[in-house]
Amino acid sequence: MKRAIHIFPTFHTPNKIQEIRKRYDPLSNKIPPHITLVFPFDSCIPQKELIQHVESVANLFSPFSLTMNGMTGSDEEYLFLNVKQGNDPLIHLHDELYKGILSSFRNVHITYIPHMTLGRLADREKWTAVVEDYQDWAENFQTVVKEIVVEEIGADEVAHIIGRVRLNENRFQLQL
Repeated sequence: MKRAIHIFPTFHTPNKIQEIRKRYDPLSNKIPPHITLVFPFDSCIPQKELIQHVESVANLFSPFSLTMNGMTGSDEEYLFLNVKQGNDPLIHLHDELYKGILSSFRNVHITYIPHMTLGRLADREKWTAVVEDYQDWAENFQTVVKEIVVEEIGADEVAHIIGRVRLNENRFQLQL
């Protein structure tokens, strides 16, 4: 079974994000705008055990502010919306989730850089043009992250939420 763990930010003005994703992201109709914490992995871990693991990690974190702004390109095919505030808690969540039952799924060869994928273009010239077109895009997207979402990915690549786990609102979290 293929699964992933994400944050689905809820912004007051998500229209521009969706507009860009519809134009450039082949997964825009399969999964809402998201920040991946645990990348898709195949596993037979029982759903209850996976949710318990996520709950134990979520309990370590209080809700935190997230601000995203600016499009950049990556690997000459991806379009990213960048994290400007909230980067450290996202990295810490990522690191903690990949401990315990998920440790064998971590790819230690890739540095985790929190972002929201806005698109993926196979044509390098088109990718370059899009990145240049959005170089002055300065719209800010702000929210408070309050939960982690666990999903299963169907054979049709559509995301199906199997759990929503709230961060610990009673926990005081130092700024990282």
